[in-house]
Amino acid sequence: MSKSYTSKHPGRVVSDAEELKVFWEKKIQHHARQLQREGERIRRSALDRLRGEWAQKLELRHRALQAPLEAAPRASGDKTAA
Repeated sequence: MSKSYTSKHPGRVVSDAEELKVFWEKKIQHHARQLQREGERIRRSALDRLRGEWAQKLELRHRALQAPLEAAPRASGDKTAA
């Protein structure tokens, strides 16, 4: 704001600044509470456990599917040698 405005209305500028400060402090506190609640929700969630279980199941399935493919060339190699 211009210097002339602040000299004519010094209380108004301080009031506006204080209101803005309070407004943003409330916003920051609200955001911090939301982040904290979200963190707690994620910690309580079973999603990580389920992801781990699915990753383990997929790894076992992948190994099971790869085992016959790895054994197949050796088996076909034995047939050609016979």
